[in-house]
Amino acid sequence: MLGSRIRSFVEVCALRRPFAGAIVVAAALLGAACAHGRAVTAQAPPQLAPVSPPEDRVARLIADADKHLHAGIAELEQGHLNRAREDFDKSVEIYLTAPGGAYADAQLGAAYRRTLDTINLRELEALAAGDGFTETQPEPASIDEVGDIAMSEAAPSEDTRRTAEEALQEEVNDLPILLNDAVLTSIDVYQNRLRDWFSEALARGGRYLPRIREIFAEEEIPTDLAYVALVESAFKPSALSRAKAKGVWQFIAETGKRYGLQQDWWVDERSDPEKATRAAAKYLKGLYGMFGDWNLALAGYNAGEALVARAIARYGTNDFWELSRTRAFRQETKNYVPLIHAAIIVAKAPEKYGFDVSAEPELRSERVSVQGAVDLRVLSECADTSLEQLRLLNPELRRLATPAGRAYDLRVPVGTGSSLIECLASVPAEKRVQFRTHVVARGQSLYSIARRYGLRSTDIAAANGLSSRQALSVGSELIIPIEPRASAAPAASRASLSEAASRRTIRIQYRIKPGDTLGAIAAQHGTTVRELQSWNRLRGTRIVAGDVITIYTARKF
Repeated sequence: MLGSRIRSFVEVCALRRPFAGAIVVAAALLGAACAHGRAVTAQAPPQLAPVSPPEDRVARLIADADKHLHAGIAELEQGHLNRAREDFDKSVEIYLTAPGGAYADAQLGAAYRRTLDTINLRELEALAAGDGFTETQPEPASIDEVGDIAMSEAAPSEDTRRTAEEALQEEVNDLPILLNDAVLTSIDVYQNRLRDWFSEALARGGRYLPRIREIFAEEEIPTDLAYVALVESAFKPSALSRAKAKGVWQFIAETGKRYGLQQDWWVDERSDPEKATRAAAKYLKGLYGMFGDWNLALAGYNAGEALVARAIARYGTNDFWELSRTRAFRQETKNYVPLIHAAIIVAKAPEKYGFDVSAEPELRSERVSVQGAVDLRVLSECADTSLEQLRLLNPELRRLATPAGRAYDLRVPVGTGSSLIECLASVPAEKRVQFRTHVVARGQSLYSIARRYGLRSTDIAAANGLSSRQALSVGSELIIPIEPRASAAPAASRASLSEAASRRTIRIQYRIKPGDTLGAIAAQHGTTVRELQSWNRLRGTRIVAGDVITIYTARKF
């Protein structure tokens, strides 16, 4: 009789848990809630504590549960999915192990339902935030904005000239600077129309300038050319121009490949500040070797070496300032060189121009080799850092994951590499990614699998490092790059995000029946074994009849 009561109670608890992490709760009930008040001991009777009014006990239980709930939300916002689930489990456990259960009191029951709704909402938001395959969104490149600036035809003021002359006398420059009207007018632009932009760009440059100067010195080119990146991108690795140039140094795809910057479905090294800086140094050095003049090299960097070569041949001069008075260059290129000269002058003595810039600290990191596709949210948790920091250190990653099918050198905060390696070694393979996967069945091809998921076969091939016509082995597992479930929802509205997610996905609690297998359950609900394992923290494929598991599935209308 007692055994049947225990089973009944555990089943009720299991039905009410929000996700499979609460499986542990059911076991705990046997030693805690279900034995409450029945302990027998040979020792002296314990001293009875003062009995608190019921409402005080309920308030304390709710406060304790809310503490874990809010901690879980905070972890989720940092990208720490596993820690968030642990805190969510603890919050639910408090209600399930309360004397009389979660619904013993009306106030407690209402708080419990609120907690479940909140957890469900946050889980849907986490799903809507991406399955790891949404491409990182670029930012507009400053070269488009700066290059379109209409320069004033009025002569620059004497104050501007005098301040610039003083700055040049006090600073050591390794790039020849000419204080002509074009350069002085550009200084006025930075001081006035682009003041806020320039200040923010210079502050952001603190992350990258020390290393840029080191690389330029190693490549034996003027270190003052580091400020080319200020004009090109405002030091934003994710900057993308109208011409599809990308990164801090604004390489177009062809030139980036020419200088060894890898670009594929997983990474775009044009956004890798260090590798792109090395490539930019080599490109600038090559341009200088071609034209023998840094101003012409800069013009070539902006407009292409072929155009500069034609301009020299057509007008019979290799003086940039003379060529800029002809129709050889577009207005953007005519502005580009003086804007760089002006940026060097102002950036090296910002206080003279009224700028109070607090440079951001240099990004320091160490590298850890990560094998295969691992979700950055898992890696940030292992490194005990935020997802935002990990993405800041690795802006070349186009997805929320390291590349599949190869080793990848991931940058992590200094001092966290060894702990990340140790932590990752303990993470089962099925827990390393939050992605949808597909096990290839007999007769399936990339084309048929792509049709099933509403994708292009080339997308699946790229995600798995395959050729689009490659034959598939039965039983092999493919990563399926499904778009986020709420990609069309406005990012600014959390409510609308969760609403969009809930329209597409519902969460159900499925009670396992005799004869069920994970494979059969996955097929029945349009998901995969790996997703079932991930959602329910299952280490293998063994399941027990009567247990309850969580499944996310398409809403049926």
